[in-house]
Amino acid sequence: AAKFGVTLDQAAQLAAELRTDDQIRLEGLHVHIGSQIVQTAPFGEAVRRVSAVGEFPVYDIGGGLGVNYVETDSAPSVDAYLDEVAAAARAVLPAGARLLIEPGRSVVARAGVTVYTVTTVKTTGRTFVAVDGGLADHLDTALTGQRYSPILADRANAEPGRTVQLVGRQCESGDLLVDRAGLNAPAVGDTVVLAATGAYSYTLTNNYNGARRPAIVFVAGGRDRLAVRRESFTEFLALHDVAREHDWTSPAAAGGDR
Repeated sequence: AAKFGVTLDQAAQLAAELRTDDQIRLEGLHVHIGSQIVQTAPFGEAVRRVSAVGEFPVYDIGGGLGVNYVETDSAPSVDAYLDEVAAAARAVLPAGARLLIEPGRSVVARAGVTVYTVTTVKTTGRTFVAVDGGLADHLDTALTGQRYSPILADRANAEPGRTVQLVGRQCESGDLLVDRAGLNAPAVGDTVVLAATGAYSYTLTNNYNGARRPAIVFVAGGRDRLAVRRESFTEFLALHDVAREHDWTSPAAAGGDR
């Protein structure tokens, strides 16, 4: 079964039907085999499988190439991925066909980090290190169980020393940024950097418990630029201001005229 689109068995029949429709011009095929894939072989196999559907001007091999989130991950290099896909394409796709890829996570995940300030360090059997963010700006851990590598900015190369629970400020049991994180003597005021958060952090930000969305800063060549400003209280309350402009208890509102 296919979560998105159709299966390869169905694709050939559907392509044949579309080619007979005078209102549709079928330019190519798009394939998606998954996400956070840390071997190159499945991508080459995807090219070989999709070639059996037929000849087209364009083949989009999609994305899914994984990245290293923690030290024990072993994602392939972009070069290795491209070598695998290109070799398969040359072997089985029509000469002159356009080959498209969607690098997605493999580019943006590694391009972004999230920066927090430690607000509390508490030991109650286990040591909890709380920061000034959490579930509202980093939903990925709670939503998908993804693991991340935190470091202390001013001693990134120091041995971890302590195993802690890196938690947020949203006061929920699921507000856990990193389970059993290794940090070197974390203290209030320290800057904690969560690496490889460029893909699934800001897009999942929310206003849970009144949290405002954080800023985005672009950094390159030793220079920084504010790309997205921090959400203000005025912007956060804008929807509430709109609500106050209407009397939702009126008969018209009750009738669904909203």
